[in-house]
Amino acid sequence: MNDSTGEGSRSLNEHQARRIRNTCEYIDRLLTDIENILSDSVSGAAFPRYIPDITPAQQQTIEDSLARLRARLVGILDDQGITRCQPTIPASRAIKCSLGAIDIAVEELKPKYMKGYGDLGEGMATELYGIVGGLHGLTGELNRYLGADRGEDLASRLHRLE
Repeated sequence: MNDSTGEGSRSLNEHQARRIRNTCEYIDRLLTDIENILSDSVSGAAFPRYIPDITPAQQQTIEDSLARLRARLVGILDDQGITRCQPTIPASRAIKCSLGAIDIAVEELKPKYMKGYGDLGEGMATELYGIVGGLHGLTGELNRYLGADRGEDLASRLHRLE
């Protein structure tokens, strides 16, 4: 990034360069949102948000356009000498944070929290404890798997999940 600010200069100051980089990053996140919309119908989501009305040909055209847009974003930054920020968050940490949020949501299904919505019968309270226990168990397995020794081969780790 060039800090020249002289009149007629074709250089950006650091603030302008940061603005361009931030805008390109924002556009890239929106492109990722579009990719997620496209994959929603085939993701196996229990609660899909979108009606799959995109034909395979349209999907391919959209994906090609997204790739061209991303290439252009990178080209803009390269042409201006603006460095791209490197990722700083390990994917495993982000997944663990999401699992933590899931655990909190599951915890709030316990009868002591659900009573705030009205009385619960004994049978329903027992059922809720079962639901909570089952969901906590599944998220706990995944959390333990993420914390497992990374030197272990993939087949062994997958077998442990079964």
